[in-house]
Amino acid sequence: MKYRATSGGRLPCRTREYLERGAPEGSRNRELFEAACQFRDAMIEAAEAEQALIARALADGLSEHEARHTVHSAYSGAVRSPATGAAASGSNGSNGKNGDHRENHEPLPALPTPLDHGWRTLLETCFMPDEFVAIAVAGEGKDGAAVPKRGKTRTAAQWIRHIEAKGGIEEVFPAKLGLYVRINPMRDGGARNQDVAAFRHVLVEFDCDAAGQPIPKEKQLAAIVTSGLPVSALIDSGNKSLHAWIRVDAPDEAQYRLRVDAVYEKFKHLNLDRQNRNPSRLSRCPDGFRQVGSELRRQRLLATGLGAASWIEWEARQIDDELEPMPVSSLSVYDISNDPNSVLGNRWLCRGGSLVIVGQSGIGKSSLCMQLMILWALGREAFGIAPTRGKPLKSLLIQAENDIGDLAEMYQGVRQGMGLTPEEERLLDSRIIIYRNTTHTGPGFVQMTSKLIDRHKPDIVWVDPLLNFIGDDISDQKVISEFCCNQLNAISHRTGVIWALLHHTGKPSKDPKAGSHWTASDLAYSGLGSSALTNWAREMAVILRVPMPEGAPPTFQFSMTKRRKRAGLRDMDENPTDTIFVRHSSGPGICWEQCAQPPKPSKGAASYSTGKRGRPSKFEEAAFRAALSEFGGSLTRQNQNEVAEKLAVSIRTIWNWHKLLQTNPS
Repeated sequence: MKYRATSGGRLPCRTREYLERGAPEGSRNRELFEAACQFRDAMIEAAEAEQALIARALADGLSEHEARHTVHSAYSGAVRSPATGAAASGSNGSNGKNGDHRENHEPLPALPTPLDHGWRTLLETCFMPDEFVAIAVAGEGKDGAAVPKRGKTRTAAQWIRHIEAKGGIEEVFPAKLGLYVRINPMRDGGARNQDVAAFRHVLVEFDCDAAGQPIPKEKQLAAIVTSGLPVSALIDSGNKSLHAWIRVDAPDEAQYRLRVDAVYEKFKHLNLDRQNRNPSRLSRCPDGFRQVGSELRRQRLLATGLGAASWIEWEARQIDDELEPMPVSSLSVYDISNDPNSVLGNRWLCRGGSLVIVGQSGIGKSSLCMQLMILWALGREAFGIAPTRGKPLKSLLIQAENDIGDLAEMYQGVRQGMGLTPEEERLLDSRIIIYRNTTHTGPGFVQMTSKLIDRHKPDIVWVDPLLNFIGDDISDQKVISEFCCNQLNAISHRTGVIWALLHHTGKPSKDPKAGSHWTASDLAYSGLGSSALTNWAREMAVILRVPMPEGAPPTFQFSMTKRRKRAGLRDMDENPTDTIFVRHSSGPGICWEQCAQPPKPSKGAASYSTGKRGRPSKFEEAAFRAALSEFGGSLTRQNQNEVAEKLAVSIRTIWNWHKLLQTNPS
């Protein structure tokens, strides 16, 4: 259709304001689409509209590809009467962050004109020529309803040759009960989720709201377009719904599930068909026919390539939309003493924060976790660390090592040791949620935990131990960055939960003096694996057994190594500190109690570190050179932990020795 040029004065006030000022983050796709519809309705030629609108979209941060597709989508619809009155002035706003929230009386985009030979366009757009595509006809079920069959698989190229050789899709599939195609490439002959060869698409479909009322297709289209999601294909089902193939390009099924969750979160205000979450899902195949009552209707391909160019581009834009600048003026007046985000201590841990508790295996980290959960659930302090404003905290514990007997023993021990009342115990039932999980790791663990967080809405999520759930090499910085920074942070930013991870130390050094000169900063790196874990955590709490005279009860040093005195720890004289000493209770029950600092070990015995700097270690050049030779010949960030452990000195010390070697290379 040709559009004649006309004065910009024909455009409504809202559209002119958009061209001048742009759109806020979170509504850029929606505003661009609505403005393009107004250009179209004002009979302005598409080329002129593109010139104005794409420039505006680029200034707002959209890509040219996305902007051009959005304008084309608007111009593929039928012309409406020019907007007037409230609709023109934009009196009925929409936040645009989760699809389309417009009131029913606002103008909606018309459906695009169906594409000819849609079946072929779909195959060429959504599949590689050598990928197997499953196409299925429907049969009549026992109740007379159409039921899709398993379907047949051919490569996309084979389907195209076969259908065209037969004279068209109607000649190959003459049935009138509906024609279906699976949304993802399959293995030859496959029809189940385990047969999916590439996790490329998610099917989005919604035709009724939560109350069962029909949603007009025009409103469905508006929600899909304004989401900004990458849409490979948009299909008219021939009845009430549109089918949108959202391109997610997940590398595996676990990531696919996470991206499905993200898509459903984007449309959370709409009643999406939850049966469409499976990667082997059937969608309506373009140009097939279906019977609706007494009417024979055709399924049609309406559009391809809507929204963002890729999932990565869309995801990056969501991050951009989520990030908000912090004006310096707001920092100058922020009430730090009454920070609403503070959860524990003096802003020691705030909403969305992270804690890693590091300790040797078998010392009782799990029972310490139980004790902290119980005390904080009652709004009480633990070793001086108290919930901000005395607010009881809800905990979700996901653990792998302890069965019900172990957990019961811990709980009953803390109950007895703390002297809990029956009323306090009743409160704990709703404030501490415990799951045992021995099968989920990596992205699967994150996905499962995200669902539990949404269900229970805890303040703190305890993971015991980290090694059971990370699902990869904890010494690899990339693994930590992906698991903690990308996956856990995404959940904590969305929900505000604090992650509390229980973690093990590495193998102990054979040298009894190892760690005797460690500072608090050195202790922060005592956990097994990459130092990226320490850098990610807001706080590294380290609990280590200290040498004691024979016959004395086991005693442990408990240190905060990053936020330190903000936690609220106090020594036995009630002085603020970043290190206390604790031991297992001498009374009934399994629980921890604070004790006095033990005397320093005698000369020649192993020592312990309180985080204060000791005497510098003597430079032992021969031993240092031997250690370097054992671990690659030179000192690097990758081998610094092994070299330091080998020599039983701190990381800082070995780097000082490294400088001495460079100064005196002989």
